[in-house]
Amino acid sequence: MSHSKRNTSRPVFTSHERQLAKAAWTASSARLSRESFLPFASCSLCLETAIDPVACLHGDIFCRECALTNILAQKKEIKRAEKLREQEEREAAEEQARRNAEAQERAIKEFEMTQTGLSIQRANGGKQDITVQRSESTTASGNGDEKRIEDNKRGEKRKFSLDGDEVARIADEERAKARRAIEDEKASKPTLPSFWSPSVTPSSNAKDILHEITKKVKSQPTCPAAPEDKPHFYSLHTLVTVNFTEEEEEDPATKTKKKTRICPACKKALSNSSRATLTKPCGHVLCKNCVDKFMKPTGHHDPHAPDADPDAIVCYVCDTELTEKKEPSTSSSKKEGKEGKKKENKKETIKPGLVELRREGTGFSAGGTNQVKKDGVGFAC
Repeated sequence: MSHSKRNTSRPVFTSHERQLAKAAWTASSARLSRESFLPFASCSLCLETAIDPVACLHGDIFCRECALTNILAQKKEIKRAEKLREQEEREAAEEQARRNAEAQERAIKEFEMTQTGLSIQRANGGKQDITVQRSESTTASGNGDEKRIEDNKRGEKRKFSLDGDEVARIADEERAKARRAIEDEKASKPTLPSFWSPSVTPSSNAKDILHEITKKVKSQPTCPAAPEDKPHFYSLHTLVTVNFTEEEEEDPATKTKKKTRICPACKKALSNSSRATLTKPCGHVLCKNCVDKFMKPTGHHDPHAPDADPDAIVCYVCDTELTEKKEPSTSSSKKEGKEGKKKENKKETIKPGLVELRREGTGFSAGGTNQVKKDGVGFAC
């Protein structure tokens, strides 16, 4: 019969079924061609050529409008998550206060029953008779006589001292006992068989935190182009305006003029293979070879400029100083408090320096990232 030959009735997988399972479940990787990469200076959000381009401090390029829209959206989400977290904390505090009040009321009730000589009914069905303990001086006549003799020898009376910490500890123990008694009573009550009702729906982590997943709440907008394993923050104050040097070229096919972004030093077109470098804070872009040739410090004095610093980095286009300034270390402990408060209140600013713009691959094996991977659970077959 034909229905007995179907793949659902066989005890083992065939080669074709094994390939289908591996393609759907296991980790897979693929090499990308040149058509799969974005062109140079493309926005990481809209995937088009960046209009009025800006870059974060790590070299990711965006359109100014796209970056501002993303920052505002993330700030709204952060505020919403903060309000939700405050509401959850407030509800948890109210629930804890309600439990403490219930335990306090239970402890007072048991104390009153003890004073009247009544027995306390526990959740396990047993009764607990509580009687007032007598003082040690009257438990045994011999011991009492010896203690009275020792007191007469001393000629002093023992003073009654009440320790606040001891009273607080005893009160906490009584509340804990009352809370455990309340929980035992609730656990001993019969539960309804209709567990699908919202009021009696059981919880998988009612007694432990095995399945509790704590979500990381971010306090600042995260760069959307950053990798998952190395995220970094970015804000409106840290966006660097990118000033490309453009040159108009006429397309021979369409006979229309098109702007091409070039290096201001060598006049070559910038691409994913040129490893363009951004200067902060002026925002000019040069290729890696020109930066190494014209901008990197040589380490020796120039005879034509004796007053120039040999270790200084200067922009090739506008002569802006790009040397990274080291933060001074504070040694005195008195200034640490004031300076720490100032650093917290001070907004993050753009520090001078050089950063390589983020680029995609070129299609060659050694030309950037040209492989994508998808992780999955291995299917044993």
